[in-house]
Amino acid sequence: MKSRIVLFAFCLALLSSCGNKGNDTGKVPEYAVQELQKSTANLTTAYPATIKGKQDVEIRPQVSGFITKLCVDEGATVRKGQVLFIVDPTQYEAAVRTAKAAVATAEAAVSTQQMTSDYDLAMAENSLAQTKAQLAQAKAQLTTAQQNLSFTQVKSPSDGVINNIPYRVGALVSPSIATPMTTVSEIDEVYVYFSMTEKELLAMTKSGSTIKEEISKIPTIKLQLIDGSTYAMEGK
Repeated sequence: MKSRIVLFAFCLALLSSCGNKGNDTGKVPEYAVQELQKSTANLTTAYPATIKGKQDVEIRPQVSGFITKLCVDEGATVRKGQVLFIVDPTQYEAAVRTAKAAVATAEAAVSTQQMTSDYDLAMAENSLAQTKAQLAQAKAQLTTAQQNLSFTQVKSPSDGVINNIPYRVGALVSPSIATPMTTVSEIDEVYVYFSMTEKELLAMTKSGSTIKEEISKIPTIKLQLIDGSTYAMEGK
């Protein structure tokens, strides 16, 4: 009797299962959906870069001598004509004094010749011309000596920022030194140098237009500083 009850319960469960399958036939499964909306995405590409001034002017002395004074520090902002270094002017001051003495001597000789009587006019005129030539030469030497003296004050040729200074007080410098005394960088406008990949450059060349035209299509550039902040001004 117990076996019959178990078999009957099993048959009922089987029929119930078959009945449920029959009811689900033809139904479409339901899934959660979401409607897509159009939006704008800004795609950016970042490159490591090096910043340089609009113009980097190497500062070299025009005369030889020992540096006696540094008038600026590294990183200082300077103006055109500002004195950066002073080279020992002693020998150049002496050269100016010698040249001035030579000019005075030549002027005296000219005056003497001009006062010579007409005893031998031709000879006097010849001597006068010679002394005038000596005077002109002496004045030229004075001009050179004064110019060399002015060169002992090494000045900035432009506005900008001082870079590193490899020479200090007591260092011997000359116009032929291999390393400049410093470099003045004009930073009112700067250039940012970066390298693109070969694939990117190749894609630009295959676009059908020139590289210059493709570069003109590039949007404005933003500069991210080392601390993660973005520089206020954009570039092209």
